[in-house]
Amino acid sequence: MTTFDRSSQGSPPREAAEQPASAILQLGVMPPADCGNTARTGWTGLLASAAETVRYRFFLVAGAFPYVLGAAVAYSITNQINWLLLVVGLVGVALVSLGIEAMNEYLDSRIGGDRAFASTRRVRVWWHLPLGLASFALALAVAAFLASFRGWPVLLFALCGGVMALSYLMPPIALSYRGLGETVIAVAYGPGLTLGSFYLQTGRLSWRAALVSLVPAGAMFAMALANEVPDYFGDRLVGKRNLVVRAGPRKGVVLCGVVMAVWFALIAFGLLLGVFPLPLVLCFLLIPVAWQNVRYGLKYCQTPVLYVRVIRTMILIFMMGNTLAILGFVLW
Repeated sequence: MTTFDRSSQGSPPREAAEQPASAILQLGVMPPADCGNTARTGWTGLLASAAETVRYRFFLVAGAFPYVLGAAVAYSITNQINWLLLVVGLVGVALVSLGIEAMNEYLDSRIGGDRAFASTRRVRVWWHLPLGLASFALALAVAAFLASFRGWPVLLFALCGGVMALSYLMPPIALSYRGLGETVIAVAYGPGLTLGSFYLQTGRLSWRAALVSLVPAGAMFAMALANEVPDYFGDRLVGKRNLVVRAGPRKGVVLCGVVMAVWFALIAFGLLLGVFPLPLVLCFLLIPVAWQNVRYGLKYCQTPVLYVRVIRTMILIFMMGNTLAILGFVLW
């Protein structure tokens, strides 16, 4: 792990220690890992801590939407859905999401990261690592079952997804510490899930599905950047050299805005080519929202409690864009 050099980068201001370690804790969709009662013991404490590990956003938003989008694109081409494969695959996505969360909890408890300025310390529990490994093992079993229907490429998709998930934080690769974490997230939750779901339904790949997969990928990349801004000091302290740490909070917000501009341009390009369904044109109504979000982020990027609105808005844009795409392919 890279050592934080105070002499070359400067110490974080004292007031940063008074701010929450991550504004995402205020969302309500991700229960605060550090703000719980660390005195909970027994089965009650175990179940409560497990509930905190299964974070809402990563399954219902980041995982399920691009997966269902891939099935929707397949339906628009074949006019049929294999519900067994769809549901079993969704179970696999849920298991991978649980594994990612558990492994992130385990590694964060060892490294520090976004806990660096937390006012309380969560007691390290023993079951995060076995839970994460067990979830990935079960997900691999689900992939093997699906491969019996669609062949070995399903296993290839699953193994690539598992490698990306484990390499995000796990040493010695730790891509999130090398400025590649945002790209890995975008690829995994964009082309990885969308193309994987499309292949599961059709048994083949498609350039159209590949282009559509950039819709969740672009929004996820921007959301990852927005989520890193309030963790700037904590990530910098432990040597987590993600893009926001490398650029700084203000430039990180600007970069998020640039990614969103490219995202809207991508949607316009897909509509002009006739690849995207017409309802996606409604995404352009979100342009003023995204613009105001960037302006607000620039104003409050140093104040996590107020900055939380930026992350809420990014999640909303992600959900709206993917929902319009799904409904467009299914109904249009």
